Amino acid sequence: MRLGQARGAATRQDRYSRLHRDREAAPKLRTMFPVVEQLRFELSFEGGGAATPVSQSHILHPPARAYFSFPCPYADCDGRFELAAAVHAAVEDPSHRIEGVLECAGSRVSDFRSKPLCRLRLHFALTAVCAPAH
Repeated sequence: MRLGQARGAATRQDRYSRLHRDREAAPKLRTMFPVVEQLRFELSFEGGGAATPVSQSHILHPPARAYFSFPCPYADCDGRFELAAAVHAAVEDPSHRIEGVLECAGSRVSDFRSKPLCRLRLHFALTAVCAPAH
């Protein structure tokens, strides 16, 4: 039905607009973590069946926005993976590295009668490259 497709497209656009607005409102990485020279995110996914999303890598430098929320890679899911706590842990840890697994708590719109939980699992490795202490 065309009405369903238009509604889904509007939802994706709303999600993209909210993500963009939130990212622009975040402080710069250098402001939040002055000692961090680089943040590296390695993201891989599990549990998506035959259409499991491909792995992702993200590198943030000091001028980047300190925004650590990653949308679920499924276009029909409204979930996010929040990695702010992991970033703080990596910066504070002596090894400056942390790994973990998160599960998407979003809902997928397969049809308008049901919205099954996504449950896609994110395996992440986060490395903070920090300036040497003086």
